Amino acid sequence: MADVKSGDIVVPGDQLCVIEELSPSYGTYEKDGIVFAAAPGAVSMDLKERIIKVLQTDGKMKLALPVKGDILMGEVVNAYEQRAEIAVVRRNGEDFHSGLIGEIHISNVTRRFIKSMHDVLRVSDIVRAVALNTHEIPTTVSVIGPDLGVVFSRCSRCGHPLTLTTYNNMFCLRCENRETREVASDYGQNYGLEARPDLAPRRRSYDNRDYDRGDHRGGRRFEGGRRERDGDKRFSDRKSSRPDRRGSDTRRRRD
Repeated sequence: MADVKSGDIVVPGDQLCVIEELSPSYGTYEKDGIVFAAAPGAVSMDLKERIIKVLQTDGKMKLALPVKGDILMGEVVNAYEQRAEIAVVRRNGEDFHSGLIGEIHISNVTRRFIKSMHDVLRVSDIVRAVALNTHEIPTTVSVIGPDLGVVFSRCSRCGHPLTLTTYNNMFCLRCENRETREVASDYGQNYGLEARPDLAPRRRSYDNRDYDRGDHRGGRRFEGGRRERDGDKRFSDRKSSRPDRRGSDTRRRRD
């Protein structure tokens, strides 16, 4: 049976039961198969639903902090060079109006090197992230993964929704501003935004017709080298056609 009963007053860290008896709910969390209290209050058991809660003394539900692996949705409220803060509003698909702030470090955004958080996240971006710790404040989150990242963003110039072109490249249809974000695989789909790969930045063509090697990085050096070599050859031929004065000088000296 459970270590406590309904109505018992508990504090964070108190052992309540094992996971086989009751499932954790508001104000509780599970670790290694054991359910613990995550907040102070009174125990409430629902044997029909087989769940256990920790409520306030007036019967109101306690805030249950995220656990590792929870999928969180929120809005970026602050973005700095090395970290950003996200106001969490959804947890595992359910509304989570708690005022909880999730913190994301630049190393938990992408596996590639980035100089600044502003290159991948900006204020007002809607982000899907995963929790990295359990019942800790602040909650550390990560957006590394195909289903994680920015799901909606606005232009930093005019505030118009940004359209995804290719990969993490964004384009504003109003002011034609280009930005970058670390986007999720379903970016914009829940907000009526369609990807526009035709608006992706075009790379410059370097075919033989458009690219003259002589105009870039001293490409003429090959032709110049040939001219120099030809000039050396002509110069050597000119030298060979001259009479050998050294031989005549030596004969004069002998005489």
